[in-house]
Amino acid sequence: MKQLALYLPCCFPNETKFFDVLDLMEKYKVDILELGVPVTNPHMDGAVIKESHQQVLNQGFNKADFKQILARIKEQYSFKVVVMTYAEGLMEYDLLTSCKNTMDGLLCVDRTVTIEDFHSPIQIYNEEMTDEVLKEQLEHNRLFAYCMSGIGKTGSFHHVPNNYMDTMKRIKTFSSIPVYIGFGIKDQRDVASVFANGADGAIIGSYFVNLVATSTMEHIENYLNELKYIR
Repeated sequence: MKQLALYLPCCFPNETKFFDVLDLMEKYKVDILELGVPVTNPHMDGAVIKESHQQVLNQGFNKADFKQILARIKEQYSFKVVVMTYAEGLMEYDLLTSCKNTMDGLLCVDRTVTIEDFHSPIQIYNEEMTDEVLKEQLEHNRLFAYCMSGIGKTGSFHHVPNNYMDTMKRIKTFSSIPVYIGFGIKDQRDVASVFANGADGAIIGSYFVNLVATSTMEHIENYLNELKYIR
Protein backbone atom coordinates (compact mmCIF):
# COMPACT_ATOMS: atom_id res chain seq x y z
CA MET A 1 0.00 0.00 0.00
CA LYS A 2 1.19 3.51 -0.84
CA GLN A 3 2.09 5.80 2.04
CA LEU A 4 1.26 9.42 2.83
CA ALA A 5 3.39 11.73 4.96
CA LEU A 6 2.32 15.21 6.05
CA TYR A 7 4.71 17.87 7.31
CA LEU A 8 3.73 20.16 10.17
CA PRO A 9 5.91 22.20 12.52
CA CYS A 10 5.50 21.22 16.15
CA CYS A 11 2.66 23.16 17.82
CA PHE A 12 1.76 25.11 14.67
CA PRO A 13 -0.24 27.32 14.54
CA ASN A 14 -0.84 26.73 18.26
CA GLU A 15 -0.95 23.68 20.50
CA THR A 16 -4.74 23.28 20.41
CA LYS A 17 -5.16 23.35 16.64
CA PHE A 18 -2.00 21.29 16.18
CA PHE A 19 -3.48 18.39 18.14
CA ASP A 20 -6.88 18.84 16.49
CA VAL A 21 -5.13 18.32 13.14
CA LEU A 22 -3.27 15.27 14.47
CA ASP A 23 -6.62 13.82 15.55
CA LEU A 24 -7.80 14.11 11.94
CA MET A 25 -4.58 12.57 10.65
CA GLU A 26 -5.25 9.59 12.90
CA LYS A 27 -8.88 9.40 11.78
CA TYR A 28 -7.97 9.35 8.09
CA LYS A 29 -5.02 7.01 8.62
CA VAL A 30 -2.16 9.22 7.52
CA ASP A 31 0.94 7.04 7.70
CA ILE A 32 3.62 9.47 8.81
CA LEU A 33 3.80 12.82 10.56
CA GLU A 34 6.91 14.69 9.42
CA LEU A 35 7.32 16.83 12.51
CA GLY A 36 9.19 20.07 11.97
CA VAL A 37 11.47 21.32 14.73
CA PRO A 38 11.08 25.12 14.95
CA VAL A 39 14.44 26.83 14.37
CA THR A 40 15.48 30.43 13.85
CA ASN A 41 16.94 29.92 10.37
CA PRO A 42 15.33 27.17 8.27
CA HIS A 43 17.41 28.36 5.32
CA MET A 44 16.48 25.59 2.89
CA ASP A 45 12.75 26.24 3.28
CA GLY A 46 10.53 28.79 1.60
CA ALA A 47 8.48 31.59 3.13
CA VAL A 48 5.53 29.47 4.31
CA ILE A 49 7.62 27.16 6.48
CA LYS A 50 9.99 29.91 7.62
CA GLU A 51 7.05 31.96 8.86
CA SER A 52 5.49 28.93 10.58
CA HIS A 53 8.72 28.27 12.48
CA GLN A 54 8.92 31.87 13.62
CA GLN A 55 5.28 31.90 14.71
CA VAL A 56 5.87 28.91 17.00
CA LEU A 57 9.09 30.37 18.40
CA ASN A 58 7.32 33.66 19.09
CA GLN A 59 5.01 31.71 21.41
CA GLY A 60 8.01 30.85 23.59
CA PHE A 61 8.40 27.27 22.35
CA ASN A 62 11.50 25.55 23.76
CA LYS A 63 13.29 22.21 24.24
CA ALA A 64 11.17 21.15 27.19
CA ASP A 65 7.98 21.82 25.20
CA PHE A 66 9.24 19.77 22.26
CA LYS A 67 10.20 16.79 24.41
CA GLN A 68 6.80 16.83 26.13
CA ILE A 69 4.84 17.20 22.88
CA LEU A 70 6.82 14.45 21.14
CA ALA A 71 6.17 12.03 24.01
CA ARG A 72 2.46 12.87 23.92
CA ILE A 73 2.28 12.25 20.16
CA LYS A 74 3.91 8.84 20.50
CA GLU A 75 1.52 7.91 23.28
CA GLN A 76 -1.71 9.06 21.60
CA TYR A 77 -1.30 8.23 17.90
CA SER A 78 -0.52 5.23 15.73
CA PHE A 79 1.21 7.01 12.83
CA LYS A 80 4.99 7.08 12.67
CA VAL A 81 6.80 10.27 13.62
CA VAL A 82 9.73 11.46 11.52
CA VAL A 83 11.43 14.53 12.95
CA MET A 84 12.73 16.98 10.34
CA THR A 85 15.33 19.48 11.45
CA TYR A 86 18.51 21.42 10.81
CA ALA A 87 21.86 21.18 12.59
CA GLU A 88 20.62 24.05 14.77
CA GLY A 89 17.71 21.89 15.91
CA LEU A 90 19.91 18.86 16.60
CA MET A 91 21.85 20.90 19.13
CA GLU A 92 19.14 23.20 20.50
CA TYR A 93 16.65 20.40 21.17
CA ASP A 94 19.18 17.70 22.08
CA LEU A 95 17.63 15.37 19.51
CA LEU A 96 20.36 12.75 19.37
CA THR A 97 20.13 11.93 23.07
CA SER A 98 17.01 12.85 25.02
CA CYS A 99 14.49 12.30 22.17
CA LYS A 100 15.84 9.13 20.61
CA ASN A 101 13.15 6.79 21.87
CA THR A 102 10.20 8.91 20.73
CA MET A 103 11.21 9.30 17.07
CA ASP A 104 10.69 6.71 14.33
CA GLY A 105 12.97 8.59 11.95
CA LEU A 106 15.20 11.65 11.86
CA LEU A 107 15.99 13.84 8.86
CA CYS A 108 18.52 16.67 9.11
CA VAL A 109 18.76 18.63 5.87
CA ASP A 110 22.12 20.32 6.47
CA ARG A 111 24.03 17.62 8.32
CA THR A 112 24.26 13.91 7.60
CA VAL A 113 22.96 11.86 10.52
CA THR A 114 24.42 8.35 10.36
CA ILE A 115 23.27 5.08 11.87
CA GLU A 116 26.01 5.56 14.45
CA ASP A 117 24.23 8.77 15.53
CA PHE A 118 20.65 7.49 15.45
CA HIS A 119 18.94 4.16 14.81
CA SER A 120 16.76 5.32 11.90
CA PRO A 121 18.17 8.25 9.93
CA ILE A 122 16.52 9.45 6.72
CA GLN A 123 18.48 11.06 3.89
CA ILE A 124 17.32 13.43 1.17
CA TYR A 125 18.15 12.96 -2.51
CA ASN A 126 18.04 15.02 -5.71
CA GLU A 127 18.95 14.68 -9.35
CA GLU A 128 22.34 16.38 -8.97
CA MET A 129 23.73 13.65 -6.72
CA THR A 130 26.20 11.24 -8.27
CA ASP A 131 25.71 7.50 -7.99
CA GLU A 132 28.62 7.41 -5.56
CA VAL A 133 26.95 9.92 -3.24
CA LEU A 134 23.60 8.12 -3.53
CA LYS A 135 25.16 4.82 -2.50
CA GLU A 136 26.96 6.43 0.43
CA GLN A 137 23.78 8.12 1.69
CA LEU A 138 21.73 4.94 1.32
CA GLU A 139 24.06 3.14 3.71
CA HIS A 140 22.78 5.52 6.39
CA ASN A 141 19.11 5.51 5.46
CA ARG A 142 16.26 3.66 7.13
CA LEU A 143 12.43 3.75 6.92
CA PHE A 144 12.29 5.56 3.55
CA ALA A 145 14.41 7.63 1.18
CA TYR A 146 13.26 11.25 0.76
CA CYS A 147 13.51 12.10 -2.92
CA MET A 148 13.05 15.72 -3.98
CA SER A 149 10.80 16.17 -7.01
CA GLY A 150 13.23 18.83 -8.18
CA ILE A 151 15.81 21.18 -6.75
CA GLY A 152 14.43 24.27 -5.05
CA LYS A 153 13.12 25.55 -1.74
CA THR A 154 9.98 24.20 -0.16
CA GLY A 155 6.86 25.91 -1.42
CA SER A 156 8.59 27.25 -4.54
CA PHE A 157 6.99 24.93 -7.12
CA HIS A 158 3.85 25.78 -9.08
CA HIS A 159 3.66 22.17 -10.25
CA VAL A 160 5.47 18.95 -9.41
CA PRO A 161 8.68 18.60 -11.47
CA ASN A 162 9.40 15.17 -12.94
CA ASN A 163 13.13 15.31 -12.16
CA TYR A 164 12.53 12.81 -9.37
CA MET A 165 11.81 9.98 -11.78
CA ASP A 166 15.44 9.38 -12.70
CA THR A 167 16.62 9.90 -9.10
CA MET A 168 14.03 7.44 -7.86
CA LYS A 169 15.08 4.82 -10.42
CA ARG A 170 18.71 5.16 -9.38
CA ILE A 171 17.84 4.81 -5.70
CA LYS A 172 15.84 1.68 -6.45
CA THR A 173 18.79 0.28 -8.40
CA PHE A 174 21.00 0.48 -5.34
CA SER A 175 18.51 -0.27 -2.56
CA SER A 176 15.14 -1.85 -1.77
CA ILE A 177 14.23 1.00 0.58
CA PRO A 178 10.86 2.68 -0.13
CA VAL A 179 11.14 6.00 -1.96
CA TYR A 180 8.91 8.93 -1.00
CA ILE A 181 8.59 12.02 -3.17
CA GLY A 182 8.34 15.51 -1.69
CA PHE A 183 8.46 19.17 -2.80
CA GLY A 184 5.63 20.70 -4.82
CA ILE A 185 2.99 18.08 -3.95
CA LYS A 186 -0.28 19.74 -3.06
CA ASP A 187 -3.37 17.64 -3.67
CA GLN A 188 -4.81 14.28 -4.64
CA ARG A 189 -3.91 14.75 -8.30
CA ASP A 190 -0.24 15.33 -7.46
CA VAL A 191 -0.19 12.37 -5.08
CA ALA A 192 -1.83 10.11 -7.66
CA SER A 193 0.73 11.21 -10.25
CA VAL A 194 3.82 10.34 -8.19
CA PHE A 195 2.24 7.03 -7.19
CA ALA A 196 1.54 6.23 -10.85
CA ASN A 197 5.21 6.92 -11.62
CA GLY A 198 6.36 4.32 -9.11
CA ALA A 199 6.81 6.23 -5.83
CA ASP A 200 6.15 4.32 -2.64
CA GLY A 201 5.04 7.42 -0.77
CA ALA A 202 4.22 11.10 -1.11
CA ILE A 203 5.11 13.96 1.24
CA ILE A 204 3.03 17.13 1.44
CA GLY A 205 4.71 20.04 3.17
CA SER A 206 4.23 23.74 2.50
CA TYR A 207 0.76 23.33 1.05
CA PHE A 208 -0.44 21.49 4.12
CA VAL A 209 1.16 24.01 6.49
CA ASN A 210 -0.60 26.84 4.68
CA LEU A 211 -3.89 24.90 4.71
CA VAL A 212 -3.66 24.42 8.47
CA ALA A 213 -2.83 28.09 8.95
CA THR A 214 -5.69 29.46 6.86
CA SER A 215 -8.50 26.90 6.86
CA THR A 216 -11.24 25.67 9.14
CA MET A 217 -11.08 22.22 10.66
CA GLU A 218 -13.94 21.19 8.38
CA HIS A 219 -11.90 22.16 5.31
CA ILE A 220 -8.84 20.31 6.60
CA GLU A 221 -10.96 17.22 7.26
CA ASN A 222 -12.39 17.31 3.73
CA TYR A 223 -8.87 17.55 2.33
CA LEU A 224 -7.67 14.52 4.30
CA ASN A 225 -10.77 12.58 3.38
CA GLU A 226 -10.05 13.13 -0.32
CA LEU A 227 -6.45 12.00 0.08
CA LYS A 228 -7.37 8.71 1.74
CA TYR A 229 -8.98 7.33 -1.42
CA ILE A 230 -5.78 7.65 -3.48
CA ARG A 231 -3.87 5.12 -1.42
